[in-house]
Amino acid sequence: MMRKSDFEGIESAPRWILLFLGANLAAGMLAVYVWHAANLVFSIQAASGSTSALSVTGMAAVDLWLCLVVLRGFPAGAPLRSAWLLITLAAAARVVSGVMGSLSGSGAPAVLAAGGPIQLALLAAGIFTLLRVLRRFGFCREPGTADWAVSGIAVLFTLCRLGEVAAEWLAGRPIPLETWISLAGLPILCVLFLEAMLLRQSVVRIGNGLITRGWVALVCGIFLTGAGELTLWVIPHYSQTLPLAMFGALIRLPIAAAFALVPASQVAAQRRATKPANGQPEDLAGGTDHRLLWPVMPR
Repeated sequence: MMRKSDFEGIESAPRWILLFLGANLAAGMLAVYVWHAANLVFSIQAASGSTSALSVTGMAAVDLWLCLVVLRGFPAGAPLRSAWLLITLAAAARVVSGVMGSLSGSGAPAVLAAGGPIQLALLAAGIFTLLRVLRRFGFCREPGTADWAVSGIAVLFTLCRLGEVAAEWLAGRPIPLETWISLAGLPILCVLFLEAMLLRQSVVRIGNGLITRGWVALVCGIFLTGAGELTLWVIPHYSQTLPLAMFGALIRLPIAAAFALVPASQVAAQRRATKPANGQPEDLAGGTDHRLLWPVMPR
């Protein structure tokens, strides 16, 4: 049973994020069920998308705020400060994309660039820096066969998208700028998939704690991003009647929530490491999580 104290303070942020996500997904799945029962696209589909866009932007803003809180906990020279700085910049790009999308429309090139290639490149750079730190402390492991297979799926999807656009271009059909921007993010997504597989292997050795859960959430966010791109590409080939905007809305919020869980878990770990519980400091040194909490560990 959840206690009231479990939802008090900033350290309860992961629970609130999951509750908000669950409520929104339940409402979204209900809308899909009603649409399927009626066998038509509701006239309120655009309003649903607007509501979802607001929720995604709000979740991105929470993500950015939590990243800034985490960043303040890592002084200059801390092993993970550079990684968190890049992750924070990626969160800022998602917020800028959401705000600009609300003002100028979600299809504007600047919006697509900020929420696509720019934030993906910043995130990839942040994970690369993180993996270097993990390798320095002996946590890194080589990817397995399943990891290479998952990364291969991302590469295959990218090649299919590039081939499809190339065929249209050779046929003389004009390619919108928005499509080129979307394609620019796919190679970066392939790099992110490989980094996510490396990170997944590495966090196994960190220990079973809040830090691990945060990095696992990051892996899930990257995986959901690729799965969302694949789903939204496949649906029009499968059916012209399915509510694409509704499915897109259902995918974007879990992605935003997964990314927000990364700093939320780190903040919770930092607060528990520095805030005494029942008069005694929490023992985080018994595992390996403390290696990623050096800047905030109590002396």
